[in-house]
Amino acid sequence: MKRIHIRYWLTILISTGLLIWPDCEEQVRPPDSVRLDLTITVLDTSILTQSLTGNCVVDSAAVFINSITYYNSLAAISDSAGAARFASIMPDRYNISVTRRFSADRVQQAIGARAERILNGQLQNVTISGESAELMIYLQPSVISDLVFSEIYYNGAPPPPPLYFHDQFTEIYNNSDSTVYLDSLIIADVEYGYVAENVIHCVHAYRFPGDGDDYPLAPGEFVIIAQDAIDHTQRNPNSINLADADFEYLAPGGDVDSPDVTNMIKLHHKYGIDFLYSVFNNALCLLRVSDPFALGYDNFDRLLLPKSAIIDAVEYRDNLAEMEYKRLDPTLDAGLTGGMEAYRGKSVQRRIDYYKNGRAVLMDNNNSSIDFQVIDRPTPRYFFDGEIR
Repeated sequence: MKRIHIRYWLTILISTGLLIWPDCEEQVRPPDSVRLDLTITVLDTSILTQSLTGNCVVDSAAVFINSITYYNSLAAISDSAGAARFASIMPDRYNISVTRRFSADRVQQAIGARAERILNGQLQNVTISGESAELMIYLQPSVISDLVFSEIYYNGAPPPPPLYFHDQFTEIYNNSDSTVYLDSLIIADVEYGYVAENVIHCVHAYRFPGDGDDYPLAPGEFVIIAQDAIDHTQRNPNSINLADADFEYLAPGGDVDSPDVTNMIKLHHKYGIDFLYSVFNNALCLLRVSDPFALGYDNFDRLLLPKSAIIDAVEYRDNLAEMEYKRLDPTLDAGLTGGMEAYRGKSVQRRIDYYKNGRAVLMDNNNSSIDFQVIDRPTPRYFFDGEIR
């Protein structure tokens, strides 16, 4: 099992651009006299760090701060005292996210169970000012999933024609060592405004068909779910061919139905004739729920599903500084991916962490700021494993 070191995190931060976020230079530079030093102390609410070190401060955590006004983002690694230090930053309102990953070896040393563990935390819309500032952030355990969203193409194709979004797709990957069955799993999107609740409010929800063992997914295999499973290059030459997708959404009222591609089962569909992933911001969840209608609906006709049933979740946004508008809590996704203009034909893809017996094992820190990269073209059913942007 791969051990996670400070050098590993620094490599990730530099390669992702999170030490200085791409295209996010300071819009205004206040005089140095108003700048300040910030120290963020990272604490663990679980027993894991206490068992390993005898106290609750968390070292080697990746700490990200995002300036809401000036759009610049910085990152640091917490030291042995759990402190991440940021020198000479601008006074502003900040969004903060933290991730700490423990290897299976260290978890076994601490609690006797051999399994990787991830701790995540967030602070949103925090005002930081004065000559210096100190904050504390508390981390909570997150779940590592067998099935993960490996790519989400929501951005839309460049014109002509304009505003072409029918080529959207989701790619799911078996990141485990065992065969997993897709039968009855649910893909849903999450409405904003309910991050603190123990349920998600779903505008759309679609379920895989099958009775339990009809749709196996072997380790290292992909499945593609298309909005419309057709060759989109026939309609937009800058688009992609999804005629060989495994599944497609069939929304009510005139949607495309490819006869050779299996349809997802509609559970709830509030808007439009397609399961449209917003080209600006959204959050997608993969869930396992025995009775998806048990909790009913909210006052705005959105299906309620239990947050505890979520297998994997990813949130994206065109403006990565807007953490205060997050739809998912830190146990599900402590960050954001995306950050590009709509209709540029770009996609977001989960990064490869390492290879195990020739099989790619993808990053799963439950923090899309780390786990995902933006790629210039969608890559259904394969990984782009090279330099980005």
